[in-house]
Amino acid sequence: MKVTKLLAGILVGLTMASPVMANDSSTLKQKETNQAVSKLEQQQNDLLAVVDQKVLDAFNQVQKAVEYLQAEGKEKQALAALEKAVGQFDTITAARPELSLVPIQSDVVVSELVTTPTLVKRNTQLAIDLLKDNKVIAARALLAPMQDDMVATSVYLPMATYPEAIKLATKALVDGKKEESLAIIAQALTTFVVKESVIPLGLIRAQVLIKEASKLDKEQDKAKIKTLLNRAEDELEIARLLGYTDDEGLAYEDIRDQINALQKEIEGKNVVEKMYEKLASSFKKLIDKEAEQKAKIAQ
Repeated sequence: MKVTKLLAGILVGLTMASPVMANDSSTLKQKETNQAVSKLEQQQNDLLAVVDQKVLDAFNQVQKAVEYLQAEGKEKQALAALEKAVGQFDTITAARPELSLVPIQSDVVVSELVTTPTLVKRNTQLAIDLLKDNKVIAARALLAPMQDDMVATSVYLPMATYPEAIKLATKALVDGKKEESLAIIAQALTTFVVKESVIPLGLIRAQVLIKEASKLDKEQDKAKIKTLLNRAEDELEIARLLGYTDDEGLAYEDIRDQINALQKEIEGKNVVEKMYEKLASSFKKLIDKEAEQKAKIAQ
């Protein structure tokens, strides 16, 4: 599995925060992001751990055949690779007829944004102004780095259709129809299913900040708790401003309301442990829902 990490910083104009605070915040963001990436990477590795190696071997044989077909005078090698793939797929289908979608590839791309709600609002408005003046390239350059998420992508081979397509490609090659064989394989690739999940890093950071606050003593560490809760609110606001809350707006609002209620109780005499527990549960449900992979057909 491949993990790609991208870091974008929108720190211009951070005059309200002291250098120490800005550095601490950036370090904290990096720590939280690393924790989240490690967890998602493990989930993706667990997914690939169940891959039937024989399916992957058969697929790799088809890829070899494509390379041979794209070269001059390699038709015999291509045919041998395709016939081997067909034999492997037949064996797999006979042994495990229940196989449907088999994961063969998994990648995680992390795009981390270091910013504040104020700066996101400012840059968004700047982009709008630029677009009004038809300065599309400048607006695009401003908006491109404004991504703060983990995108996990998994590719699944459809056992119901792909092996049959490879048989057709093999027959075409036997009949001397090299280009038709290549076209059939290319068409078969479009039936692969790609499942993708987008997890906002702001949501992950807010969860970690709330967890840190829950470990502190309400009476002795009141100021520090408030700071952590305020940061959590900022992270949720960044996620909202970047458009990540559109599908689950009510869930985000509920978490924000819970944080506001918790902030008020920090000043009071009531016990807040149950409030932390409810928040933790709400975060888990929302993150699990965001992590659900949505399927689409490969293009």
